[in-house]
Amino acid sequence: MVRHWLGAISVAILCAAPREASGQAKAPPPQARLTTRSGVYSPAQADRGSDVYAGYCKSCHSALTHTGPTFWATWNGRALSDLYSYMKETMPKNDPGSLSEQEYADVLAYVLKMNRLLAGKAELPPDSMQLSKIRISIPKSP
Repeated sequence: MVRHWLGAISVAILCAAPREASGQAKAPPPQARLTTRSGVYSPAQADRGSDVYAGYCKSCHSALTHTGPTFWATWNGRALSDLYSYMKETMPKNDPGSLSEQEYADVLAYVLKMNRLLAGKAELPPDSMQLSKIRISIPKSP
């Protein structure tokens, strides 16, 4: 009798497992990788970043140093947290680390906008751990 119940339970478990058309059990989908092509900053955040950039960055940098081929050669494929940390540790040149974490995130959003990466609804968090989950990804036609 126990053997009969064990067989029935095994059949029920196998029948309940999701299957693909081939009859194989369906594996859970891999987690999507978040990239800068996914709209990871908001337009309002990039606008705030533009203001901070104008006040603290523009006097030392031309846009050419952090847009287009120069930017992609250095940052493509790396975690967004790498760029965020670089900015915090080295900028502004006369007083590195002097901006708030939010201001650095806002400038980062502006840099993404200058590189023609689409905005989304959410803002970039001023948090290296969260930014480490986002990869910088070159668009097909930057």
